[in-house]
Amino acid sequence: MNLLAPIATSTIATVAAVLAGLLVIAYILKMRRRHFEVPFSTLWQRVLKEKEATSLWRHLKRLLSLLLLVAIVGLLLVAALEPEFGGAREESRAVVIIVDASASMKTIDEGDEGKDSRLDAAIEQVGLLLDGMSAGDAIMIMRMDGRATPLSRFHGDLAKHRKALSTIKASDTPASLTTSLGAAADALRWRKNPLIILVGDGAYPEDALASATWNGSEETPSSEGTPSFVHKELATVDLEGIDVRYQPVGQATDNVGIISFNVRRYISNKLNYEVFIEIQNFSKEPVTRRLVLFSGDSEINVKELQLAPGQKITKIYPDLGGGDDSVLRAQIETIDDGASDAFALDDEAWALMPENKRQTVLLVSEDNLYMEGALLIFEHLDVDKLTPAEYETALTSGELPTYDAAIYHGYAPENVVPAPTHLLYFKPFGPHSPFPIHGTLERGRITQVSQTHPVTRWLEMDDVNFDVLDTFSVDTSAAEVALFKSIRSPVAAAKKEGRRKVAAFGFGLQGTDIMLRVAFPLLMVNTLDWFAGADSDLITTYTTGRPARVPLDGTYGISEVAVTTPSGAQQKAPLREGYATFFAAEVGVHKLVAMQGGEEVAEIQVAANLSNAFESDIEPSAELLLAGQKLERPVPGTATPRQSLWIYLCLMVLLLLLVEWYTFNRRITV
Repeated sequence: MNLLAPIATSTIATVAAVLAGLLVIAYILKMRRRHFEVPFSTLWQRVLKEKEATSLWRHLKRLLSLLLLVAIVGLLLVAALEPEFGGAREESRAVVIIVDASASMKTIDEGDEGKDSRLDAAIEQVGLLLDGMSAGDAIMIMRMDGRATPLSRFHGDLAKHRKALSTIKASDTPASLTTSLGAAADALRWRKNPLIILVGDGAYPEDALASATWNGSEETPSSEGTPSFVHKELATVDLEGIDVRYQPVGQATDNVGIISFNVRRYISNKLNYEVFIEIQNFSKEPVTRRLVLFSGDSEINVKELQLAPGQKITKIYPDLGGGDDSVLRAQIETIDDGASDAFALDDEAWALMPENKRQTVLLVSEDNLYMEGALLIFEHLDVDKLTPAEYETALTSGELPTYDAAIYHGYAPENVVPAPTHLLYFKPFGPHSPFPIHGTLERGRITQVSQTHPVTRWLEMDDVNFDVLDTFSVDTSAAEVALFKSIRSPVAAAKKEGRRKVAAFGFGLQGTDIMLRVAFPLLMVNTLDWFAGADSDLITTYTTGRPARVPLDGTYGISEVAVTTPSGAQQKAPLREGYATFFAAEVGVHKLVAMQGGEEVAEIQVAANLSNAFESDIEPSAELLLAGQKLERPVPGTATPRQSLWIYLCLMVLLLLLVEWYTFNRRITV
């Protein structure tokens, strides 16, 4: 007899002992007699003598009541263990069946008419394997896509396993073979006759197939004569003593897919962008395809492509003007030439275009050709220049227009442009500096640059010379960030005040050679991009099946974001230090929203694509070499009868309850 419940025998024994003790205590309390003081006790002597004659029978009746209660509780505990008839034998196995539910399993090439997916065929194969399992086999079903997910615990209830199988859906992620084999091996550790059965199409990268070992750790003598061990690499899966079998599915081999798709803006002109697309023909025959590029629902480019067998084509679309829709979509369409394409997932790819927007900038400074020239080279900027005196007059009279950003050079006014205009200071001074000035450094050098802030992206500042550097007091508890440091003193800082972003540098453009360095225009680009919320313009697409780390500006103090997937499903993702980490399991555009106090603080869209040549190469593998060893097919077993006993135990409990009710109401056990 097998016990299917995931409850240790020692735990059940402890519970049974506690319940038995409680029942005995309740029985003893039930037998206690109530004492009454009555007069004329001699009248009761004859009654007491008659009672003594029947005391033995009464004790037996009460003991019968106790036994009934103990039997009821004992049967309930045994039923909770889900016993199954057909005891475990010496040859019984512990089996983990890994069902490949990765993207390539969506290929339509199975069934009598070739209209079923590979996953349908895999589920059917697993059903046949379950039919051949013996009563003593302990089985676990595991889904393999971008992650390894156990769908059942070790037991032999085939009905529950088939129910778990029915919930498996193919995802848009590549297969994580190493993770799945590692999870299966860990689950089988210390179990008798361990067996792993992999059911899939074999579309796995070579490094994953080579990541296993059959030898485990090898013992070797050390120089002192004591044994030492040479361990495997951390990423290696130890399959020592485990029998691994492979059941292939899949038939089709023809496919043409998009394996890379991205878009970026030009640094010098944020109004234009270029698109990069990479397409590969995984078929053994030449094919003709039509590549269509969409902006939203509008076609913006159509090309006909001729691809030789195995050929990879790279297409770059330069100088594309921005449209109203920020979502770009590339699609491969089949031309009626008799070619087939059974895998549709990689026929579409998505990317997000940075927002097409001009920035209006106000420069408040005395004449400074370096600053003015740096701003004029960017075609997407509309720049107005005012001297500090002109600025004060315009601000006081209310004639100052609304700007996206204001740059104060060598000047820190008491009255600044109202929010949401962002502010950039070069060498602010006086009581109205956005960060309190802590001191000055003569001949200072920048020794540390923040590695995470968008303003400092790609910057190298160690070769820049300064006559004087002002140092700031930075309050990290108020989400203020030090951008540059000289030794330990912050000389540049940034923060966010509501909808406004503020950055300040403790140097101007006098007494320094930064204007002659590449770092200066790059610093201006990064800062203005950060103001515009476009700090990720060169990373617009992510790959499914991998954790994506997405920046959300202005989200300090928020611990999670809401994620809406392309299918409309709602998820939660953790948020730490302004970066959200989520697992992209669907191809398409995801929406991330950060909320605080019932209000939306930040929102960003993220595009995710398959972008995996191993999944797009849908040719199935009839044989699989795992760590250099060929995997054999699973051998069909002989099913043995299984009979679950818990229902009968529950019926026995019901019968005993009826007996207890009858004996109690008939005054037999009382």
